[in-house]
Amino acid sequence: MTQLMPKDLREMYRLMLMSRIYTDRALQLFDEGRLPTGLHPSAGQEAIGVGACYGLRREDWVIPSLRTTECFWTRGVTMQQMMDAMYGNKDSVNRGKESFHHSGYPSLGILAGTAIVAAHIPVAVGAAKAMQLKGTDNVMLCFFGDGAAARGDFHEGLNLAAVHKAPVVFICENNLHFQTAPASVEMAITDIADRAAGYGFPGVIVDGQDVLAVHETTQEAIKRARQGKGPTLIEAKTYRFRRHYPILAETRPVEEIAEWSKRDPVTILGDYLLANGHMNVSEKQELETSIIIELDSVVARAEAKQAADKSAANSTVYAEGAS
Repeated sequence: MTQLMPKDLREMYRLMLMSRIYTDRALQLFDEGRLPTGLHPSAGQEAIGVGACYGLRREDWVIPSLRTTECFWTRGVTMQQMMDAMYGNKDSVNRGKESFHHSGYPSLGILAGTAIVAAHIPVAVGAAKAMQLKGTDNVMLCFFGDGAAARGDFHEGLNLAAVHKAPVVFICENNLHFQTAPASVEMAITDIADRAAGYGFPGVIVDGQDVLAVHETTQEAIKRARQGKGPTLIEAKTYRFRRHYPILAETRPVEEIAEWSKRDPVTILGDYLLANGHMNVSEKQELETSIIIELDSVVARAEAKQAADKSAANSTVYAEGAS
């Protein structure tokens, strides 16, 4: 288990704050008609991706969900790479084919996801099994939302992982709402973590607004996976502060949003740093200013770049077969 030092806490805060600022800027650009694609905002859920991925080995792998932006930051993807992908310009990681949240960065241990909800869960198990067959003690972190837990892929993936004791940690970001309805409409239980018992491995609930709690819980699951004891299902109780997607109307109660907003994960960690002398107010303000200045430059460069070459639309779509 990694021992977090003050510099680690400051870096985790930087990643979370950067993600919040980036998300809100991307939403603003979309509303202004400058950005050709929207994003599924992770505001309010930053502690999960950062807490879970911080301290992973380079040889470990992750598959983010469409709302786990923080996995990308924590694994080393830059704001420029993210923004280029969203603009679909010539430097896009996917050459303009797809937005950032389904992108893969193999050199950073990020496996490309899929636009089909929950379809990446069995893929994560397969990748974990491959690492197991190679004789490594590397692990796979697989992120998904509460809506994915209602899909057959979820149950098939968890069952397969249990049977093979695959080194995969399933992390459900339960923000209590599917796309347009409360999760309670489609779930007869309160805690998704309870489902792990049916497959014979641990299910754990963690406060998804507390990055340190998420980190500690995930590290325990990672340790278990590295020791060959198989998967763990972590349910992080959280809440998204923004709409499901920019073009969709808000359907959640105003009072509920306001109540959850009192437990902002970025504020919680920032206050902890200040209270324990790991950062002062001036340093906190300087950090925020530096992120905004960098993001201004990132947007300007992304908008100035040429669009992706349309002739590349059919290239790098399929891998060549073995000869």
